[in-house]
Amino acid sequence: QAEARRQQAQEALQRQMQQKFTEHVNKFPISVEFPAKVESATTTPCRTDANLVQHRLLEAGVSFEDSQKVEDLTEAIVDFISGMEKSGCYNAVQVKIGTGAQEGMEALQVVLNEKKWYRLYIGGGLKQESLDMFGETSFPKVQFETSGGLLNLSGNLDTTSLQYAVDQMSATTLSFVHERPLFSILSKDSPLYETILLSDRGSQTSIAFRAVLDTLDHEWTRSYKEYQRLLSLRIANTSNVTFPEASEGGYSGFDWSLLFRDLIPRRHATLPYAMDASPEVTSQAGPSLKHSLSYEYRTNGRLCNDWLNPTYGMDVHGKVEVAGPPGDVGFLKLQGGASLHVPLPGSWAFHGAFQTGILQSLSFGGSCRPAGVSDRFYLGGPMQFRGFVPAGIGPRAKIGGASVPGGDALGGDFFYTASAATSVPFPGPFSFLDDNKVRCFGFATVGTLSGVHGVPLMSILRSTRAAVGGGICASTPMGRVEATYAMPLRYSPRDARKSVQLGLGFTFS
Repeated sequence: QAEARRQQAQEALQRQMQQKFTEHVNKFPISVEFPAKVESATTTPCRTDANLVQHRLLEAGVSFEDSQKVEDLTEAIVDFISGMEKSGCYNAVQVKIGTGAQEGMEALQVVLNEKKWYRLYIGGGLKQESLDMFGETSFPKVQFETSGGLLNLSGNLDTTSLQYAVDQMSATTLSFVHERPLFSILSKDSPLYETILLSDRGSQTSIAFRAVLDTLDHEWTRSYKEYQRLLSLRIANTSNVTFPEASEGGYSGFDWSLLFRDLIPRRHATLPYAMDASPEVTSQAGPSLKHSLSYEYRTNGRLCNDWLNPTYGMDVHGKVEVAGPPGDVGFLKLQGGASLHVPLPGSWAFHGAFQTGILQSLSFGGSCRPAGVSDRFYLGGPMQFRGFVPAGIGPRAKIGGASVPGGDALGGDFFYTASAATSVPFPGPFSFLDDNKVRCFGFATVGTLSGVHGVPLMSILRSTRAAVGGGICASTPMGRVEATYAMPLRYSPRDARKSVQLGLGFTFS
């Protein structure tokens, strides 16, 4: 025992000395010369443009020619490597620091292990139809997919992909996506070229074109499927993002979309010419064209200590969308919210969140019809309003939609939710719990979903629902996973309620 204690004391002393040495080195200034050397990790010539690498290093925080602390340089290099690998074009990225050609200067050597210029995949996958916090959320569906892609052909981290998939409900999806940095489509003589590259994250600002043929299944909440044919163009401050909610570190982007939709009500199980859907849904059956412009901003954990399971900091998000000609539906849609996380003594934390949104139909001189069931807000479900099923709160059809609990959800033009919660680390000596930041939490939520036209404000407020409960949550590579038990305290007789739920998402609400 004495020998064991002596060994433990020696190890503790070594750790302490190592920590002091690291702290001393981190304070030591270092200067690196420009430009960094870029080379391939294999015998194949490097496809990546060296100028792109220099811009990425600068944006990550590397101060060429100027002295900076070793700690700051190391942090900048880690951010650079993370950003390059997130592009999906590399097996690995390494940065080495060596002696530079100039006296008193160090040199950076960037070693890129590039993936092949093509990608082929046949196998299984997951399909996530939407992560819209106040649309309708669901767990990913299992699907069989075949896909091919082209990687970094121009040397500017451009990607092209074509995918065909069939999910577990036999619904097919065909998608084509081409994405590249915005500056790479401009002439080097263009003033906009330099303006973009000299901005904060200029080389990471991307432009993406998408063409998608898909089927969205809303039969279990609204008694219809929607066939979609989509063309869209997105300019954003980051790349390789399907859903803005899933972009770690923040998102800011503009979207243009042209969406052809065909709403197909559910057929009756025994009567071949009858519909198992409400009159409100069947009246909107058939094709429509939605043409829209939108802007969305999200901090996505950038102001918090942890993206998925924060204990201090704040998150904010907002989105504005305008739909109009040449489409046949017109509206203005605003939504946003914020959450606050405050540490408390004893590893406890307080969490508060507020979300709201409003939808206003626009006629554009009679050329557009009002927003329909596919455009409205929906409320309920895990990660939204616990204690209620997805789309379980708000206006519902009086008749029809017999297979939907409470009747077909028709959506609303206005919603709000406010929640307060406290959390604490899950008790237990298991390292798995610490690694995944598993926490227990208790919560209380109030909110409502309603129409706004002809509905008095007091009536909207009197329709507020409330629920309390508790659960456990964890950070995983797929996102924030939680299991909860909730007890609705105030609800409408036709609300669809559910106490035990499992949720997957990216934000606290």
